[in-house]
Amino acid sequence: MKSNIFIPVFSIMTLFFNAQVGIKTSTPNSTLAVAGSLGADYKQITAATYSITATDHYLTYDGTGNTTFTLPVIGTGTTSYSGRIYKIKNISTSSITLQASSGNTLRIDNNPVSSFVIPTGAYAEVVNNSNTSGGTWDLSFTVLPKPSNVEIYGIQLLIPPHANGSSPVADWSNHTVSTYDTGTGTDAWWVISKSSVTYAHTSTYSNASRMTLVYEYQGTPFNVSNMYPILTAGNNSSFPDVFTASFVSLANNGTSGRTRLTVSVSRIDFIGSNVNNSNWTGTFLLNLLLARKLY
Repeated sequence: MKSNIFIPVFSIMTLFFNAQVGIKTSTPNSTLAVAGSLGADYKQITAATYSITATDHYLTYDGTGNTTFTLPVIGTGTTSYSGRIYKIKNISTSSITLQASSGNTLRIDNNPVSSFVIPTGAYAEVVNNSNTSGGTWDLSFTVLPKPSNVEIYGIQLLIPPHANGSSPVADWSNHTVSTYDTGTGTDAWWVISKSSVTYAHTSTYSNASRMTLVYEYQGTPFNVSNMYPILTAGNNSSFPDVFTASFVSLANNGTSGRTRLTVSVSRIDFIGSNVNNSNWTGTFLLNLLLARKLY
């Protein structure tokens, strides 16, 4: 015997509008639960201007010049777009001007604006908030690029003891002493030479104890064009000594054209001999940061 089962239309509608829906899960815990990957529209743009459509989601710009992306006009009903999200990534060498249209605005803070610039390498995400007067689109998330026009290198070098201290270490040249070299392999820095000058303290003047040091990098020579050294001196011992480090030169004039850094280090906490000798006897630190501007 054949039986027909009828379900009232209003029951189907109630199930559709009120139930939680699961995809690949029998126990959805949200209005829509997806136990798997989620795909949305992706588009790469190269045009000088582009009007974002209702079907766009993730947009990447890879054009050759500055461009303008215009968000859709916000209306009511099916064109209210409340909650709609657009993701925009700029992989070009130019900028994207993201603008609202027809009196709509972008809300970055409490001051709505008509446009927002997405620079090279940056990412922006906007969501529609259905507010047609106080900032129709919220700029909900932005990621700015790392500084791409600067190269940075840092290392910690050693400041040897003074040649005129109470426990002296004689000056040297031509890398005849390797005790105070730092690093390993091609990232090693050798102390090629050190030249010490003792303090001078008279009734008319005072000169601090100081030392000139030449360090040589053992790796591929740096491109020293537009490179700026930043130096600080550190104390890694129980001694109270305080130092200042001054840049003298940076050039590829070392062994086989290697990079050489020349610095002057001076002890500045006191001058002369007062129980202790201001010609230091410990080994201290020289913090080196090399920053090169690319363009």
